[in-house]
Amino acid sequence: MNTTWGILAHVDAGKTTLSEAILYNAGVLADLGRVDKGSAFLDTDEQEKNRGITIFSKPAVFEYMGQKLTLLDTPGHVDFATETERAIWALDFAILLISGTDGVQAHTKTLFSLLEKNNVPTIIFINKADMAGFNQDFVINDLKEKLSKSCHLLSNQEDIAMEDEAAMEEYLEKEQISNYRIYDMVLDRKLFPVITGSALKNENVDEFLSFMKGISDHYSNEKSGLLNADFGAKVYKIESLGRDSRLTFIKLSAGSIKVKGLLPNGEKIDQIRIYSGNKYNQVDEAKAGDVVALVGPKNTFAGEGFGTVENRPELNITPVLKYKLEFLDDTIPRLAYPKLMAFNDEDASLNVKWNESLEEITFNLMGEVQTEILLNRIETELGIKAKFTEAGVLYKETIKEPVEGVGHFEPLRHYAEAHILMEPLPTGSGIEVESNVSTDDLALNWQRLITTHILEREHVGTAIGAPITDVKFTIVGGRAHIKHTEGGDFREATYRAIRQGLMEAGTEILEPYFDFEITLPSNQIGRVMTDIENMGGSFEVPEDLGGESRITGVAPAVGIRNYQATLVTFTKGMGQIALNNAHYDICKNPQEVIDAIGYNPEADIDNPADSVFCSHGAGVIVPWNQVKEKCHVPCFENKDSIDEMYDTPINMKRMNHGVDEWLDPDEIDNILRMATHSNHGKNPKKGWHYGDSSRPRRVDSDYVYTAPKEVKPRQKYLLVDGYNLIYAWPELKEVLNVNLDGARGKLLDILSNYKAMTDYEVIAVFDAYKVKGHEVSASDYLNIHQVFTAEAQTADAYIERFTHEHGKKYDITVVTSDYLEQIIIRGAGARLISSREFIEEVSRRANQLREEYDIK
Repeated sequence: MNTTWGILAHVDAGKTTLSEAILYNAGVLADLGRVDKGSAFLDTDEQEKNRGITIFSKPAVFEYMGQKLTLLDTPGHVDFATETERAIWALDFAILLISGTDGVQAHTKTLFSLLEKNNVPTIIFINKADMAGFNQDFVINDLKEKLSKSCHLLSNQEDIAMEDEAAMEEYLEKEQISNYRIYDMVLDRKLFPVITGSALKNENVDEFLSFMKGISDHYSNEKSGLLNADFGAKVYKIESLGRDSRLTFIKLSAGSIKVKGLLPNGEKIDQIRIYSGNKYNQVDEAKAGDVVALVGPKNTFAGEGFGTVENRPELNITPVLKYKLEFLDDTIPRLAYPKLMAFNDEDASLNVKWNESLEEITFNLMGEVQTEILLNRIETELGIKAKFTEAGVLYKETIKEPVEGVGHFEPLRHYAEAHILMEPLPTGSGIEVESNVSTDDLALNWQRLITTHILEREHVGTAIGAPITDVKFTIVGGRAHIKHTEGGDFREATYRAIRQGLMEAGTEILEPYFDFEITLPSNQIGRVMTDIENMGGSFEVPEDLGGESRITGVAPAVGIRNYQATLVTFTKGMGQIALNNAHYDICKNPQEVIDAIGYNPEADIDNPADSVFCSHGAGVIVPWNQVKEKCHVPCFENKDSIDEMYDTPINMKRMNHGVDEWLDPDEIDNILRMATHSNHGKNPKKGWHYGDSSRPRRVDSDYVYTAPKEVKPRQKYLLVDGYNLIYAWPELKEVLNVNLDGARGKLLDILSNYKAMTDYEVIAVFDAYKVKGHEVSASDYLNIHQVFTAEAQTADAYIERFTHEHGKKYDITVVTSDYLEQIIIRGAGARLISSREFIEEVSRRANQLREEYDIK
């Protein structure tokens, strides 16, 4: 089983050099490449070669002593930290590289924290151990102090034994610890083994590679059962290839996938590529542990989970600076925006947005280096010359105090109500969601739907309209209707509940802060300390470096982001500043920010706080501050006891309908009366009229009744994308693995049986587009039809053409899970059934037939 390793480090620690040394020792490379010479195996992009830095994470796949390994080299510059964080999602193991001359840097601590949050076993390699000034004891103590006390030299088994009771017993008994015991400690993150060496001089790299091989073997044996488990994978990267083509990089955590198979989202896999550097091999199948790129899917996104894997939460590292893109040629912004969205597909943290009123495009970016790289890509790939202008920092908001938000959505024939408790969390916590409501009160599927709607978008605050964060959402109540609730109803109810709670409790502004480290001549340290205080920042006691001083601390991004220019000026170029670990905290000047932005939450039509109730057959808007008085489910904050909640009907007096009825008779009469006679005047001469009575009566009329023309039902066709359905049907896939004709024949038999139970004309369409010289052919199979497409024509294309030509004449239903095909077919007016739904429908029909005729 393949294992994936990633190399992470602060910039200039020697990451790419270590990658080259590992690949060289594994026999992949004949010579060691050099970053400074632009000959590194994994730095294939032209900008990477020119700048001597890694910008994009790239895999290298190799075998070492029978063990298959994938090595991911990641960017070290903080401007590309989001690329590094996404790469962590694909890792089984991490190599944290430390510069022996610099020790633990600020960005190193950020990386170690990300590995901890993602529970990735980590091995530490101290590089540049051959350089003058390297002090092994100092660096080890630095690791223990700033990262973890469990960082120990791999050769120091006595210290390693102190981290685990079983290891200690083994060490006392045998005076050494077995490799397997050490491997288990690393996998449990009880130990972070340390190896020192020099990547440039290839010192101790072979020892490090041997350890990688050993622990990979151990891990593969423990996880071998995943090869035959249910499919699971996660998307860690999207790469645009131009012309609407893209690569979806995934790490398979369980099971397998094949070419022409379907992802759980219904998209077809056209190719499976295994990349190594800038080259790739196409394979027919990928298995658990593999890192592959898929060609075909167009609606995937970084962080998406497939099968047994859930979607990833939002990134921990996000940009804090906003930039406006200004065009330097005759490019029309509105037309450029769709092209620029390809960059957003690759990195959603860019948050590329089009402002309709200002007709401008904005990006969220990390810093100056990223802006330069992106501008170069825009010019090279799109032929657009432009520049970025800083548009300020990106603020966020959080809720001031706990509050229960209530959202109700009940226009005619729709119903949903959601109650969500919102509580503030410590800064940096992000968004958390849980449920605290009985499934007797709200079915589990509706609870899951509310959770989905909470997480599917960025909800904005009421102070300046910035995204909210550091909030815990707890589902505490809700109601659905047995007949009239649809999925979209809970989306509206959830959005309105969150907004109603935010309006009631209010929000406070969070602004981004940077950790900073400034080195400058000691005689100018006072100026820096004064400047930091004026920004609203704080700092530690300055450290004397002998003629120079180093000061570290935290300061608001709005003040310190451009401090480099000021520092260089008054120190005459001798001062240096490093900014790292952008995070959010309470804004120092909230009123100034509110006044400058001028946001009016009541006027934000995209984020309504009011709810929709039904009264006498019509939807009525109820203001957000009155919703709790009219809601149908008692508020959680007002429930005196759980027993009372279950024993008493839930606020039935406020409902317009019960479980088994929708409207009372008076309301139905009123709706029919208004709908039937709304086009008549107050005093019609003939026909129905009211006069002084509230009841209509019939008056003399010369109206002559004409019977409506007979409307004949349209003939019904069921078109089936044959191979699409076969790949989606587990029992047919088993046959397919043995024989294609057998799978196709079994599908035709199933469709023939289904035809006998319905009034459809069934047509099964199969791809023959790769069969040279083949012409479209149609034939009968028992009571259904089968069609093989012509050369260069897919089943998708045949079905789309048939639907377009006959959609108005016939009642057509199409069975497919191909997302693009679904969009086209909907536009032609046909009905759609996904492959999964059709499989369930066939099973339901068969069971119904057995019950009807008592077949066992």
